[in-house]
Amino acid sequence: MKPNMSKTDRIARTILGSSLIAFSSYGFDIVPVYWLSLFCFYFGVINIISSFVCWCFMYSLVGVSSKDDENE
Repeated sequence: MKPNMSKTDRIARTILGSSLIAFSSYGFDIVPVYWLSLFCFYFGVINIISSFVCWCFMYSLVGVSSKDDENE
């Protein structure tokens, strides 16, 4: 697992993941549909985990990297 995420990408994923977890039914109960709230919760957790690991499965599947090797 070679890191393929930049610092900006990791920060954005952490914010997005935290927001999705907060908007799921486990947080503020804003999303009314149960399966949609579960999707928001799990997608948020996956985004936070991938930001801590600095590796995105979809990026590696497609062959994309947002990491700039010169600056990081």
